Amino acid sequence: MDAKIITSPVRPALISMTAPAAFGMLMTFMFQLIDTYFVGKLGTQELAAMSFSYPVYILVVSFFMGAAAGVSSSVAKVLGEKQWVKAKQLTTLAIVAFVFLTVLLSIIGLLVMDALFFALGVTEVMLPLVKQYMGPLFIGMFALVAGLIGNAALMAKGIMIRSTLVMGIGGIVNVVFDYVLIFGFGPFPAMGLAGAAYATVLSWAVIFLLMMTLLVRESLLSLSFFMDIRQAIKDLRGMLYVAMPAIAAQLLNPVAIAVITRIVSGYGEDAVAAFGIVTRIESLILVGILSLSVVMTPFVAQNFGAKHWHRLDKIVAHAGRLTVYWGIAAFTIVALFPQTIMTLFTQSDAVVAQGVYYFWTVGLSFPMFGLLLITTSFLNGVQSPRTSLKLTIVKSLGLTIPLALLGSYWSLEGTWVGLSIANVIGAWYAYKVLNRWLSEHGSTLPKRSIVNDYKSDLMFWSSGK
Repeated sequence: MDAKIITSPVRPALISMTAPAAFGMLMTFMFQLIDTYFVGKLGTQELAAMSFSYPVYILVVSFFMGAAAGVSSSVAKVLGEKQWVKAKQLTTLAIVAFVFLTVLLSIIGLLVMDALFFALGVTEVMLPLVKQYMGPLFIGMFALVAGLIGNAALMAKGIMIRSTLVMGIGGIVNVVFDYVLIFGFGPFPAMGLAGAAYATVLSWAVIFLLMMTLLVRESLLSLSFFMDIRQAIKDLRGMLYVAMPAIAAQLLNPVAIAVITRIVSGYGEDAVAAFGIVTRIESLILVGILSLSVVMTPFVAQNFGAKHWHRLDKIVAHAGRLTVYWGIAAFTIVALFPQTIMTLFTQSDAVVAQGVYYFWTVGLSFPMFGLLLITTSFLNGVQSPRTSLKLTIVKSLGLTIPLALLGSYWSLEGTWVGLSIANVIGAWYAYKVLNRWLSEHGSTLPKRSIVNDYKSDLMFWSSGK
């Protein structure tokens, strides 16, 4: 394992780990954003069709991101025990098992696609467009899942830059073939919305091949896979035991997005298109916070295991301030240039107007959203996954959905206000939960003045150091 996690100064170590993770995540979000940009050139109906498919897509991805957390933890543990062969077996087993599960889920998804999207509010007129986009994604989903699991195993070994480069290459492939397959070029016919889906699947295939090659070179994948079935079941149970709370937490967010999409659909296709655009832009602009939350768990876990309590205080303090700064910067950008950002993806005045209002209201709560996110990551790192899951349940089911629904009775703008209020209340609850844990473990951090920490940062920056 990487010794700098428990020895280096906290803030530089956090930043150095977050940077490559942010780049990799940026490439992943670029898949969605590039699709949105080019599909926006096709029209509002196509944008709305893609927005309807987003909750289903993110639901599947979130499930396997939670599974990847379990794989990463299990592989990291045996690597720490210097069981190199075991690490290879676990990684191979995880890829085989979860790819098999993905294929089953994809088949089910293809069979029930009509009923699934009717439940999300898709009309009969729009259903063919939705199926054009989602059909290829279901077929190629196994390649994405294999890449996610493989990347988790590589991160467990401390390999971040090369796996990030793989994601970058996939992003480039997506950029090139998005244009070619959507609008047609040379021997390739224009495929419209379906072309965006095929370009994404092609990029997943490239990531799959490169990631598997990297795993073989790092002795984390066996091409001649064979394990005793009883041992395989035991190992799978071990990984799932760690992963289940993470899977449950990951699933709550897309469930909330699906419900909100259903609420928003009551205001028409323009509203759905706007929601689809802003959620993708939001993911992109908050990539620093999202990647920090990803690296927080292993960073905290190693220091917790080493009983470096003073470093845990520093991690909470530095990660919290980094999150607030990023959230403020992100809000400043979307608040100052909302129309410019929206018109990159659509020329519809109605869609742009709703996107602008979303940025002005929900964007204001970006720092609060980030603080809640890193709190859940911290709790996972200190081996309190159930508390982390409870926090996520309160935020998604107890706040986001009810407040969005309540606001929707007023107007679509009221839905956005409800989402913003949910972030603020959720952050306050996360603050209480975190302080309770810190106090129970003898931390002095809850007694410190937060204002003084921000003053110290301002003095540090003003000094030019």
